[in-house]
Amino acid sequence: MENYLYIWNPKQWPWEELPDAAQSMSSGETYVTDWSCGNTKKIQIGDLFLMIRLGIEPKGILGYGYINSAPEYAPHWQPAMAKEGKKQLRTDVEFVTLNEQPIVDLKALNEHFPDFNWTPKCSGLSVPAAISADLVKLIEANTPDSSAKVIAHGEIPSNPDDSDGAGDRHLARISYNSAGWERPTGDAAKQETGDTYNAKHKFGHEDWLFREKWQIDGWRYAFIEGFNTKQQTYAGTSLDVSLYTIEPDKRCRLVGTINQVEGLTESQAGAAVEAFKTKGWFTTMKAEIEAIGGDGDTLGQSHWTPHILNVRFRADNVDLYPDDTYLESNKWIKDRRRYILYKFDQPTQDAVERTAAIRKGSHDAPKSKRLFRKGTKPLEYTPEHQNIQQKLVKELKKDYPKGYITCERDFVDVRVETQAELIYFEIKTDLNTRSVIRQALGQLLEYAYHPARDGRQPDKLVIVGRSALTGADAEYLHYLSNELKLPLSYRQVED
Repeated sequence: MENYLYIWNPKQWPWEELPDAAQSMSSGETYVTDWSCGNTKKIQIGDLFLMIRLGIEPKGILGYGYINSAPEYAPHWQPAMAKEGKKQLRTDVEFVTLNEQPIVDLKALNEHFPDFNWTPKCSGLSVPAAISADLVKLIEANTPDSSAKVIAHGEIPSNPDDSDGAGDRHLARISYNSAGWERPTGDAAKQETGDTYNAKHKFGHEDWLFREKWQIDGWRYAFIEGFNTKQQTYAGTSLDVSLYTIEPDKRCRLVGTINQVEGLTESQAGAAVEAFKTKGWFTTMKAEIEAIGGDGDTLGQSHWTPHILNVRFRADNVDLYPDDTYLESNKWIKDRRRYILYKFDQPTQDAVERTAAIRKGSHDAPKSKRLFRKGTKPLEYTPEHQNIQQKLVKELKKDYPKGYITCERDFVDVRVETQAELIYFEIKTDLNTRSVIRQALGQLLEYAYHPARDGRQPDKLVIVGRSALTGADAEYLHYLSNELKLPLSYRQVED
C-alpha cells in the first residue's frame, strides 16, 4: 500500500461540504468524495491519502482515508478551465477521520518530520510509509472527537449491520449494458475513456450480473465494481445496494435494488470461481467476450481485481425498476460518477426518488418486476453449506455420542435420532439471521408436519446459521417457540 498527500487550498476552492462532512464523521459516518491527485497516475485502489490544508492559516492535516478508485481524467475543478475543456486526474477518496480545523498543524508536521516537503504545489506527492504510519497515530491521538473512528493502519472500517439485522443501504453505479447484464455487449467500452478496464478489454465483470440461469443453491454469484476494493472492505458483510447506470445519451437510469448483497471473502470468491469453471460457465464467459471482439484472455487475471466474482445474492432479493425510470441529472447525481459504493441513507433516498423523471400516466400502478423465478429445493449446495454441514455433524457426534446421525434423509439437512428424541436441523448460509429464519422455517415445518410425511414426528426443529442470533430476530424466534409452542431453536455454526 502506497501513501499520498492530497491538498486543499481554501484560497482556490471553497470546500462547502466540509462542515457537514466533518460533523458526519464525528457521529461515526464515512465521507466519500472525489479529489484531484495532480499528475500522479500510479495511485491504486486501497492506497492511503493524507489531506492537508494549505494556502491560508490555519494550515495542517485535516484527516486521512483511503483511495476508492484509480486515477481517471475528469473535468477540471476550476469552472473556467472546465469550460475550456481542460481535464485533470481525480480519484474517489473515503475519509476515516476528518476535521474542520487541522488535527496536526503545519508547525508540528515540520517538527516531527523535518525532511519531508509538506507544502507541495499539487496533490499526489508520495509520502514514505514510515511517516504515514507515525502520522496516522498522531492524527488519531489528537482527533478532537472521541467517537471518531480509530482503526489499525492499513485497514478500512466495514459497515456492520444494524442491531435488528437490517443491512446498510448503498448506491452504486454499474457499467451500461444493453442486454440486461446477462452477457457482454461492449456498450460500456464505447462510452468510457481509454484507461478504463471496459475500454481496454471491451467487457466488464458486471456484464453477467443478472445471468438468470447461473445460480448455485439459490445464490447468484456475480461482480459489482463498487465491492472491488484493495482492502476487501466489504468482504463478509451484508448490504442493500441500489444500482444505476449512465446510458449513451447521458441519462441516469435506476436499474434496481438488490437486498442483502453479501461481499465474498477470499476463500468464498476462490471457491465460486472454481465452481464456475467446473460448470463450464467460465469458458462460456470467455467465448462471449471474444464474440464481441473483446480480450477473453484477460478474464481472471488479478491485475485489476483478485477474482471475477466478489458478491452473491439471493434470487428473490432482486427488484428491478421499469426500464424508463430515470433520475434527474442534478449535482448530487453528477458527484456520484465513480464506480464505488456511496452511503444511501433515507433522506438521500427520498431526495433521489423525488428527482425520478415522471413517466406517462397509466390507470394501473407501476409494478416492479422480479428478475428471477422463485427457487425450489436446491439440487446442489454452496461450499459454505457443505462446510457448515460437516462441522455441524462433527459437533453433534460429540453432543449425541449414541445418537443416529444422517444427512439429506428426506431432504432434511441433518437428522439426529436417539431413544428419547428426533431432531431436525436445517442449514441456511445467509449472513442475515432474519433471512436464515425465513428460509429455514417453512422447510422445517413441512418436513415435520405435512401429511405426506411418514414416520416419527420430530421433537425439536433447529435452524442453523453462520451468524449469532441477536436483537429482534432472537425475540422473534422466542415468540415462535414460547407463544406459538413450536419446538424451534437456533444454532450458530461458523463456516
